[in-house]
Parts: sequence; structure tokens; C-alpha cells
Amino acid sequence: MKLGIDAREIQDDVFTGIGRSLDNFIKYFLSQDNNDQLVLFSSKELKLEPNTRFKNIVIPGNIIFLWDQVALPRAINKEGLDIFYSPYYKVPLNAKCIVVSAILDLMYIIYEKYKNKLNFFSESYYKHFGKLYAERSNIILTCSEYSKKDIIDIFSIDPEKIKIIPLSVSNMYKPENDIEKISNAKAKYGIEGRYIYYIGNFKHHKNVENLIIAFRKLLPKFKDLKLVLAGPKTHLYQQYLSLIKVLSIQNSVIFTGRILPEDEPHLLYNGAEVFVFPSLYEGFGIPPIEAMACGTPVISSNLTSLPEVISSAGILVDPCNTDDLATAISSILSNNSLKGVLIEKGFKRAEKFSQEIISKQYYDFFKKLLKKKDT
Repeated sequence: MKLGIDAREIQDDVFTGIGRSLDNFIKYFLSQDNNDQLVLFSSKELKLEPNTRFKNIVIPGNIIFLWDQVALPRAINKEGLDIFYSPYYKVPLNAKCIVVSAILDLMYIIYEKYKNKLNFFSESYYKHFGKLYAERSNIILTCSEYSKKDIIDIFSIDPEKIKIIPLSVSNMYKPENDIEKISNAKAKYGIEGRYIYYIGNFKHHKNVENLIIAFRKLLPKFKDLKLVLAGPKTHLYQQYLSLIKVLSIQNSVIFTGRILPEDEPHLLYNGAEVFVFPSLYEGFGIPPIEAMACGTPVISSNLTSLPEVISSAGILVDPCNTDDLATAISSILSNNSLKGVLIEKGFKRAEKFSQEIISKQYYDFFKKLLKKKDT
């Protein structure tokens, strides 16, 4: 098998959920003892260890549409690939091989706050070209039943053309037995004592505002508790700073900034009393599973894909009801028995999304797809 992948998502070292799963799959692919070949296309050189079973083709250019639809298909066709995989909804329309795309969510044309901000051109592009790319794809991969339903509803795609493979959790997310390492990580960000943890971006759909409000309601009972918010200081960050000032909780909320892989992100998960993920929209939602893999109890939203992903391994609440959110957090902080049950359930749930298990599902899928073509 000669598999090509659009690898731009991992060329800058800052991995999104898409990038982390893609990186996990590439490592799994290269660990196999066979003659399968991997061709990674990017606009910058990838920082990967040399390996005889893959090559990186760097295609210069910063005009995205031309890169996607002119330069990339030209390079794909020259390589004579069996399969090309795009981890996005976009695919090269003129690629002369099996094309697999990934549509993990359709948030920008479904979630009202974002949908209403799209101008006519942008909305038309997402809907028209999104459908065109979906129709060109031989198979569409998605990460949840929830996202599959959206793809069918919005793009009128045959359900048989869509396959669900969840996102994977990197092996770096695990319990940490070295208490000193956790203490040092906390000290690095000025964290003292017990804390609630959130990691992600500060876009509207992440609903961090309601987490802050719920946290304020907990302080009379848990006076020394901290709220640690990890993520790049962009989007609504300044509004959250203003809200924290209005609520007079500046000394109880800590913004860490972006957490990179070299910062050992599992450490802050391990140190937390509870991980809270109050998102209003997710195609999958990887951070709660990362928290579970680290042995941290999870509270999450009961909306979109999250009940499907988390199942009974976490507490699911209405993310718009700050009283319910505060009550759920308090129940874990006050009840070690409940905390223990959630930790145990979380470990079992996270195992289903391990790097090896999910990467093998991707690998077996590509092999089966190629075998089906040849028969």
C-alpha cells in the first residue's frame, strides 16, 4: 500500500485534536514491519525522525485554494498513490486515486453563533464546496455518530459512504506517580492547593464563561479552590479577564497560556481534582478522554457528541445551567467515593480510545479499502 496524507496539520508542532490523532497514526504506520509506504505532503518540512518507509514532499505556496486544488493533486498523481487521505473536509478534486476525507464536525455551518457571522461568500463556500468535496471522496471518515448525522443531514450523503473511527488519545496522557513532577508543574504556573482544570481554546462554543460563573458559586464553600484555565490567550480571553474582575475572583483564577507537548501536559491533568469541559458543540471532544487517561474525574456537557464519547464514565450536565455545573463539581470535591468510581470508569473508557487501538482501526481501514479496490 502506498498511502498519501495531507500532513499540514502537524507541520508547526502545535497539534490540534486532528493533529494529535494524525501524529499517533503516522507513528503506528511506521512501526509496522512491512513494505507499506507513506507519503506526507506539507507546505513546510516536517520534523520527523528519518525512516525508509516514508517521505515528506514539501509543496511551497501560501494561496490555500491553489495548493489544495492545483499543486497537491499534481504531486499526488506524480507519486502514483493507492490512497490519499485528507484529515480535513477538503480533498483534491483531480486526484487519480482513492480519496478519503475526514469531516469531524460541521460547526461553522451549524452552530448559530458562528453560522450567523459567516458572510454570504463564506457560507456558500462551506456548503457548496463542502458538499462537492464530500461527493468526490470515495469514503468519508468521521469521529462520532453525532457528526455522521450532521454530514448526512447537511450534505445529503449516503450513510454507507461514511465510516466512524474515533479520535485517539496519545500515550503521553497517563497517571503520574512522581508527586514532585506534578508539584513542579503546578509551581511553574503559580498553582497552589486544589484546583479545577480546563484545557482548550477560548472560543464561544467552549462555554468557559459559564465555567467561571459556576466556579464563583463554589468559593463560599471551597475558599482555597483555584480554577486553572489552560489554552492560548486569544478569542474571548480579554472578556474572561473582565468577567473575573467583575466577580472579584482575580486571585482564584489562573490562565496558563498554551500548553505544548514538551510541557508534559499530563501533569496538570494529574494534579487536578476534577476536569470540567462545558462545551456547547463538539464533533468528538478529546480533552475529557485525556483527563480520564490521567485518572482525573470528568464533568462535561450533555450536548452534541459528548454523551456518546464520555458515556457513563463522567458526569454530564446542562452546560448552560451554572447551578447544575457548580453542584456537579461540588459533588466530586466533597465525595471521595464518587471520585474513585469516576476515576475507575474513566480509565476503562479511555482505554477504548488508546493510541494503539484507534491507529490500528485507521490502518486496517486503509488496508481493507485497498483490498476491496483490487477485488
